[in-house]
Amino acid sequence: MQRKRWYAIQTYAGSELRLKQQLEERVRKLGWEKFFEPIPQDGGQELFFVPVEEVVTSRSGRGKASDYRIPYDYELLAANNERVQRGALLARRPPHYLPKAGEILTMEPCWRVIVENQTHNELEYLIPGDKGLRREVRVGQQTRPGFPLTPDGDETFLVADRGMIVAREKARRVVVKYEDGEEEVRVIPEAYLSPQVRPGRKLPKDSEIEREHKVYARASGLLKVKEYKDKRELSIQRIEKRRLIPGYVFAKMGLDEDQMMELIRGLERSVRFVGSRTRPVPIEGPELLLVQRKAAVGEAAETEAAAPKVEVEFEVGEVVQIVEGPFADFTGAIREIDKEAEEAVVMVKIFGRETPVRIGLDGITKV
Repeated sequence: MQRKRWYAIQTYAGSELRLKQQLEERVRKLGWEKFFEPIPQDGGQELFFVPVEEVVTSRSGRGKASDYRIPYDYELLAANNERVQRGALLARRPPHYLPKAGEILTMEPCWRVIVENQTHNELEYLIPGDKGLRREVRVGQQTRPGFPLTPDGDETFLVADRGMIVAREKARRVVVKYEDGEEEVRVIPEAYLSPQVRPGRKLPKDSEIEREHKVYARASGLLKVKEYKDKRELSIQRIEKRRLIPGYVFAKMGLDEDQMMELIRGLERSVRFVGSRTRPVPIEGPELLLVQRKAAVGEAAETEAAAPKVEVEFEVGEVVQIVEGPFADFTGAIREIDKEAEEAVVMVKIFGRETPVRIGLDGITKV
């Protein structure tokens, strides 16, 4: 048996995984496993290796399916920069119980609308159910000062600030009168209202009036958590696996030249070893170190899992528009991008003079 060395097998880009499977099957059919050094991959061991890198793609828009608004009365069950899987529990609001015996005086239907302004502060509007909402009132809708929430344009329910609607739900305004005469008003979403809450109903201490609410991940990826005055904002950034060296499959093996030619003979998609047509050449130098690092073997093996690479969709010098914060609606050119902090420095003109503004990547958009 020859000394085991790294070799590269070339194919069409996009065919790497198919070729890897064909090579694995052929090696096992020929009984040549002893000539290969197993490579740890995804908790197991394989004979051939396709280097990939994980890329976290940035987002310039908001209100997507992977965004979550988590008020502070919720318990956060996942951490910033944690990998989460679809269906994972992200946050939980515990049930609410009566602190003492009381009676349900009234229970009125209403709409609960929350508008977030450009400084991330929130304004809550409680609209009587008989008034209804305008069609335009939906999550993600941009608002302006004077934006009407009701069809009749009632001035009581005009939005005060420029911002965006971040919550809209049917709720009940429940008034509870306790035995000592104290009254409490709670606004409870209909989806979480306990069935035993009815007008005129007397309830003992520790009766549940609002059920538990859990927030589950609707996507898989890297969790990002931002904290503001009224809430936390969670977003799940997608992690993509991309071919690091498209068109190549690698293996560390000790076959002789005739065996190597037999290994790839008859395979589709112009399969060939790197080297001459008849003589495979072991890879070495920077290419060898790269493969060893990604395969986590040899002296160049990484001692811990690498963090996903952050990819941004903006470039230095590109003109963008700021969409949140006190500089919303300003445009300017990007002077600097900090991938780790996920921030950019944008040069905006204030009173005719260029001023650098540091802002998160999700706070700018392409012009």
